[in-house]
Amino acid sequence: MKNNILKLEMFEAVCKCGHVGKSHYVIISFPLMAQSKKDAARIARGMPRVKHDHQDAILNVFKIDQKRYFELLEINDRDPYLHCTCIQDQNAIDLSSRLMDEDRSNHYTSRKEENKNSFYCNKQKIRNQKKYMTRYYDFEKISNYNTIEYNDIA
Repeated sequence: MKNNILKLEMFEAVCKCGHVGKSHYVIISFPLMAQSKKDAARIARGMPRVKHDHQDAILNVFKIDQKRYFELLEINDRDPYLHCTCIQDQNAIDLSSRLMDEDRSNHYTSRKEENKNSFYCNKQKIRNQKKYMTRYYDFEKISNYNTIEYNDIA
């Protein structure tokens, strides 16, 4: 246990910070102590104001020396954005020069956003369409199903 504590190294994690709008972010560098870069990135993702749900929330992680570590602590201590407690405090400081636009072109979309087609049977939403189609053969009740006319087949 003592060996793990002695092996902590100092890292700088450059992160996307939020609470400035869905399509914007602010870049903040956090000084961290961790055993590896991977641990530093995991700790940084859990810090307040970091956009936790973004896959690219951690832009970079650098190994730094003690001088840079304390310099980052001072910079973050003087940063008014990190000391805001409410939206009024945040509006009082000018963040327009620090805001970056989010590039949403390469972001992962969740399954709920991808599958927007909803299937209904008598006003009841069908959660799994494939299971429903294999078990129940009353296709005429399904609103979004194109029925095959049996006259065309014969």
